[in-house]
Amino acid sequence: MPNKEQIMKYFFTLLILLLVNLTYGQATSQTDTLPSGELMLKQEVVINTSIEKVWNAYTTPEGWKGWVTPIVEMDFRINGTIKSHYDSTASIGDKGTIVNHILNYIPYELITMQAELNENFPEFMIGEEKNLYSIVDFHKLSENQTKLTIYGIGYKNEQQWIDLLKFFIQGNEMSLNKLKNYLE
Repeated sequence: MPNKEQIMKYFFTLLILLLVNLTYGQATSQTDTLPSGELMLKQEVVINTSIEKVWNAYTTPEGWKGWVTPIVEMDFRINGTIKSHYDSTASIGDKGTIVNHILNYIPYELITMQAELNENFPEFMIGEEKNLYSIVDFHKLSENQTKLTIYGIGYKNEQQWIDLLKFFIQGNEMSLNKLKNYLE
């Protein structure tokens, strides 16, 4: 049986690891069920830079190209769009173009977007885009530290949607970690 000193040492080691992960760690994800029964995906990352730099990486074509896609066309305004493509040889409008509609935003605080589903999305999602939203929350922790939280809401609590969330978790965590590496 461990003595009191060993327990305290173990506790403080865990606390330090937790604080290091919160301060310098990679993106984290969790899912939850909303009162409506729909699923919500919450993903967070703490980035050691100013909120202005995180905002600009999200809301300018130059910033977007640094961590999301090499091809982007952005009309960042309420009812504007972010159109992008992962293929550096493609053009906006080619097959595979991703279109995110900017529904609203509060500078340096919040962006609400809705994706336009294209041929790359599973068939069961078609027609459901009206219920799917991405809410991006920017939170200033200090002058040089920002917490970015992305909420994906509107997913159905059905196995095919749960399987899809696993894909989004992996892809979105990779993107958030790329953002962190780009800005730090």
